[in-house]
Amino acid sequence: MFDRSIPMIGFHTIIKAHESVDALIRLIEEGLAPNGFNTIILEMRYAFRCFPEYSTGTITYEDAGRIADACEQHGIRLVPLLPCLSHQSAGPRSIPYPLFQAHPELLERQGVVPGTDWPDFVLHSWCASNDDVYQYIFPMIDEMAQACRAQAFHIGMDELFDVAVCPKCRSKAPAELYARTVKLLHDHLAAQGLDTMIWGDRLLDAQKMGYSMWEGDRFGVHPALHRRDEVTRDIIVCDWHYEWHSAGYPSVETLVKEGFFTIPSFWRDEKNAAHFWLHALEAQYLANRHGWAGKLGGMLCTNWRSLDDEAVGNMLASIRGEDADGPGADIGRVIRDMAPKGRKMFEYHSFKTE
Repeated sequence: MFDRSIPMIGFHTIIKAHESVDALIRLIEEGLAPNGFNTIILEMRYAFRCFPEYSTGTITYEDAGRIADACEQHGIRLVPLLPCLSHQSAGPRSIPYPLFQAHPELLERQGVVPGTDWPDFVLHSWCASNDDVYQYIFPMIDEMAQACRAQAFHIGMDELFDVAVCPKCRSKAPAELYARTVKLLHDHLAAQGLDTMIWGDRLLDAQKMGYSMWEGDRFGVHPALHRRDEVTRDIIVCDWHYEWHSAGYPSVETLVKEGFFTIPSFWRDEKNAAHFWLHALEAQYLANRHGWAGKLGGMLCTNWRSLDDEAVGNMLASIRGEDADGPGADIGRVIRDMAPKGRKMFEYHSFKTE
């Protein structure tokens, strides 16, 4: 299981091609490990053994094993990520992943014209009432977890827009559909001895908290926060916000108060990351002051561009303090600026007394 007695200093990234593996290992060895990172959340475009016809990229089982080896050598936990429920399309957002091209009956919204994009369409999701999807998803999860020798698995669940719209779902509450999906996935992972991670945005009332419809929910999903028997408090929640919010980030306080091990998650703007972190520390102070059930569990730096040699080179240059530019340089600056703050969490009383 995932050790929560230490703060998580994490890095999330996407790799799509077999050729990117060496670049990621270089980043681990030269950038992440020397700066104290202890967790990588790895979103892979993966070549499945169990269902090769539904592969999304060329990262192999053996590639994942090489990455796991590098992580273990440096004391880093490797957490694979497979987007679940939402985010079932990529590239042109109306083109679903291969599984759903072959089985369109599993989609929540069918018949979307190829090329349809924002604001007419956002992202495909699977039908939360059609459990046939799990005959594919569970083996995919199991294979990725085994390949990565994982202690935890990240199931995504972010940016869910199409929910309760298909004939099977429209009579059901969006929160019910979301929470049931979380529970099915969580229980499958728990049976394998794995902890569950999710992105936290669908648990947030966007209008109440002042977030956009990307960072929070406006479709009736957020009441799932209070369905404790399904959205259980052993789930690790990554609370991402990539834009400046001058009034603060009330989601951190909300999630900690609700009992979650909560991970503030940043992207490419080092000033926004530092601002977000200051408000996250306020939430941890309040948690200690009032005895809330959850805690600030660490931090996560995210990278939403697929890694390659150029991006890693720019990241490493920025981490070293060089005047770098180009893809990855901004992520390197966030790593450089936030890593010392993450390491300082190891001094916090709330962790040292456990």
